[in-house]
Amino acid sequence: MALTGTHIRDALDDSNTTEITPLVRSLGLLHHLTNGERPAEEGESVTDQEKCLNPNYQRWIGNDGLLTLWLLGTMKKDVLRIINGETTYEIWTSIEEQLLPATIEKERNLKNMLMTIKKGSRSLEEYLRDFKSISDNLAAIKSPVSDQDKVFQFALGLGPRYENFRIAMLTKPPYPSFSQFLLALQGHEQSLNARKEEEKFFVEHAQAYFGQHGRGRNGRNGKAHFNSRGKGFTPASRYNSQNGQQSTQNIGNYSK
Repeated sequence: MALTGTHIRDALDDSNTTEITPLVRSLGLLHHLTNGERPAEEGESVTDQEKCLNPNYQRWIGNDGLLTLWLLGTMKKDVLRIINGETTYEIWTSIEEQLLPATIEKERNLKNMLMTIKKGSRSLEEYLRDFKSISDNLAAIKSPVSDQDKVFQFALGLGPRYENFRIAMLTKPPYPSFSQFLLALQGHEQSLNARKEEEKFFVEHAQAYFGQHGRGRNGRNGKAHFNSRGKGFTPASRYNSQNGQQSTQNIGNYSK
């Protein structure tokens, strides 16, 4: 059975192309992966009769040999049988050719994720972390996202809460860089949070104020007490007595 790109990728154990490239770059040996040229074996002759080895060639041979051994050590036996090459560059090129179908599929999936990612209910930090993870993975498979595309895609996924900020920043050029956009967004987020806290404070203060004064006006436990004493109030017994006398007078008047 022929090995697919997925089989090869899985067979690379914990080391894959995403992790290998940064490590080799940190060692100053990235040219061994990207450039198949090697220094000339012979250097300048000391005399006309004899020649000496080029020290750059000797150094290149030593570094390339160690890098090749390490690279082969990250692979399983199934992969070693189909990988061709003697130098680091030849082996790495063979790996990339085998991984090409899986890389194309991965690139398509990552680009789709980048176009559809939304902040939603996540915090701004979580949204940024997930967005950068997708962007970094695209860069690792040699399909980097331009700085301007990062700005617009990230802004598009922020949602309606940031609509005014997005319009203010991206209505017309010159457009900010991704780092400039994030810096401005951080300030805007702090302003929104401060306003939210201020509104919360006023609401709680108003509730406490009306709750306290409401109990004071209505009496104990917020229940109203009825008091019949005061100016302009006629007790029921007195009202009935007066009303009875008045009614009697009216009847008397009608009877005359």
